[in-house]
Amino acid sequence: MKKYSIVMLFIGIILLSGCSQDFQLQKSVFINDVNNPGLPEYSEWGYNTFGAYIDRTVFASTSEELPGKIVVNKDTFNLILKGRSGYEILTLKFSIVGYMPADYPDLISLNDSTFDLKSANCIVSLGNPNNSKKLAVSEGKLYFKRVQKLYVDKELTESIVSGTFNFKTILNGEPIAISNGRFDFGIGYDNFFKY
Repeated sequence: MKKYSIVMLFIGIILLSGCSQDFQLQKSVFINDVNNPGLPEYSEWGYNTFGAYIDRTVFASTSEELPGKIVVNKDTFNLILKGRSGYEILTLKFSIVGYMPADYPDLISLNDSTFDLKSANCIVSLGNPNNSKKLAVSEGKLYFKRVQKLYVDKELTESIVSGTFNFKTILNGEPIAISNGRFDFGIGYDNFFKY
């Protein structure tokens, strides 16, 4: 309970910070998960973080990279996570064919939605930002647990998108599990793109 009071105080300070509030909303707040070392705690506050284990290696957002981005092109929705695994910058992309939100307020339709990553309309890719490989997923789920709209001074500022993911695949000829995945982003003008 004490931790949530501190979190609520922190969010209150951010929202009351006046003219710098938009910048403050873009910052990452990484609170270490004591049960999953190296990963951020699961949250639904728009902390702009994500994390997962690639087998036993931590893959998580950093304060230097924009951790989450949504790109909608043609008939495909793409959730792009960019972070560090060891010394390497990696990009994990979840693509959902047939889902085409017009803008970030429409992401509310994802609230409490689960996608089977093995299905034909889901594509998962992983790699460095310039060279990503499509993965053959043997099992896995992407769960948008909560999507909520954030208003500041009665104006819609962003949609907070939070959820979890887990899947198994083959990477470099070896079976791997990407587990304990979690994400919590504020998605707005700066990181929602439609082409």
